[in-house]
Amino acid sequence: MTERRKNQSEVWYCKKCQMNVSMGSKSTTTKNTSNMWNHLKIHHSTIFEEAKKKRDAEKAKTSSHIQASLPMMFEKQTKWKMPDVRSKTLDRMITEMIATDNQPFTMVQNKGFQRLMATAEPIYTLKSEKFYRTKMFPSIHNSIVEKVKALLKPDNAGYNLAFTTDCWSGTTESLMSLTCHFIDDQWIRRQVILNTKAMLGSHTGEYISEMFLGMLEEWDIDEDRVVLVLRDSGANIVKGMRIAELPNMSCSAHILQLVVNDGLNSQRAVQNILSVLKSCATHFNHSVLAKQRLAVIQQDLGLPAHAIIQAVLTRWNSTLHMLVRMQEQRRALNIYASEHSGFTSLSADQWSIVSNLIETLSPVEEVTLEMSHYESSASCIIPSVKVLKMLLSSQGPSSHGIKTMRQEMLESLTRRFAKVEEVKCAVLACLLDPRYKAHAFSSDTTLLNAKVWLEEETETLEQDNNAQGEETQSDDSSTVSKRPRTEETQKKLIDEMYDTLLGATSSEVGGSSLERELQQYLSESVTDRRMGKPLEWWKQNEKRFPILARLSRKFLCLPPSSVPSERVFSEVGAIYKNKRSRLTGQNAERLCFLHYNLVLLNWEY
Repeated sequence: MTERRKNQSEVWYCKKCQMNVSMGSKSTTTKNTSNMWNHLKIHHSTIFEEAKKKRDAEKAKTSSHIQASLPMMFEKQTKWKMPDVRSKTLDRMITEMIATDNQPFTMVQNKGFQRLMATAEPIYTLKSEKFYRTKMFPSIHNSIVEKVKALLKPDNAGYNLAFTTDCWSGTTESLMSLTCHFIDDQWIRRQVILNTKAMLGSHTGEYISEMFLGMLEEWDIDEDRVVLVLRDSGANIVKGMRIAELPNMSCSAHILQLVVNDGLNSQRAVQNILSVLKSCATHFNHSVLAKQRLAVIQQDLGLPAHAIIQAVLTRWNSTLHMLVRMQEQRRALNIYASEHSGFTSLSADQWSIVSNLIETLSPVEEVTLEMSHYESSASCIIPSVKVLKMLLSSQGPSSHGIKTMRQEMLESLTRRFAKVEEVKCAVLACLLDPRYKAHAFSSDTTLLNAKVWLEEETETLEQDNNAQGEETQSDDSSTVSKRPRTEETQKKLIDEMYDTLLGATSSEVGGSSLERELQQYLSESVTDRRMGKPLEWWKQNEKRFPILARLSRKFLCLPPSSVPSERVFSEVGAIYKNKRSRLTGQNAERLCFLHYNLVLLNWEY
């Protein structure tokens, strides 16, 4: 209701009563509104109260803002010092991000990242690339090494460990990976990557053996803790494991790759189809115009806007994925072929063969995926082989070429897995998995052999318990002590066979604690294959079957394939690419180690 007149007059003008009110002294430094407030208070009390409330509210708001802003402004002007715990936390998290996301250390020099940090935390001082690479990176690496060593101690991981290994070569480096698998004291399956070691010189069997044993020594792992090493079928690595005298087995997923290749290569018609489709995929993957035209056709036909998949030689299921995608885009490909004379599509008969190929190969992929899953163990090998034999033997597609291919795959599968039920680790893992037990064995002989192996393993467990705190015996005495045990187990095998022949059971002839446990265990129903979780089952039943539970922890930790080590190298490619092409082998190894284990440990170390 009041207004100060323009040109800075020396009076206030009250719009309510048209009275002029003095502003005070003519000096500009002492002019005020006190007289006007007094005028309102005396002559216009209602207006005065409303104006006073409004003024008080604005003062409170301004005061609060000033109180909050002053400390913040002061803090923003004062950067965190190096020892500050908040600064150290961000130093660590930036380094963890570099390793987790496969970023180069030079990322901290990028303008965009610097701008982000300046906005997100202005009082943090971003360090140089060298600081994160030479100070933080080694410190974090050493901390996680100690954490992993603690995880591998027998009181957590148990005495028995399994390993997967693989080799990889880039433009400047060759690396060998080592991944450890175990079941901890809470019956949780664990795996940690131990090494991606730079390989120097010729990769002979002798060199691989020396490297592998050296990595075990680096982690203070005794060789007798090694239950099994899963590796590919390369001649050098097979020889290396033989020289190292470590129990080892070929990767089941690799063997299935060979089985599928045998089938695909057995039929000229199939080879011709794959050749045409691979050329088709190459055409679209190398031509922007072709991709654009295909996208238009897909839209016109209402087909999914999917890219054409190219098969990869080393992964057979990529061939299946290519076939599935080509079949999905069949109409689009036929239209594209009608528009481009140099582009070859398939005939109706060939498309029929593609459908039959998909039907034949899809179950094999499902088995391969199960063997490659993190939670899978070697227990699935024997059941998977048996199921695949049943599928390939059953009535399939009527096409003559596909029938021949299925027969070739069946013969290859039978030949390549001919001795799988003679492999102790595979047999005992299957038997001790409550989803399978002895149901997947092809004969009673396998079960009898399994019982003998269980007896041997139980004796080993007892010897390990008795040996605690005692000095290690000499090699000669160790050899002598093993001989009677072998003779005794052979006698037990003969007794078991006679019992089977005469229809006797363990309960009728008595039996050891192991025999009683095994009889009770085998008499119970198997758990559901898809819903049942074997480790949870053993955690709930280890008190009922204490001997079998200890053996289960040993043999169910075995993976069915070396895929975990192969996955490590899928990350190595990202580490070496672009700005990291000149990365040294040691730093590449450490980055792989951190990249994998930071996630495994949930960044807690």
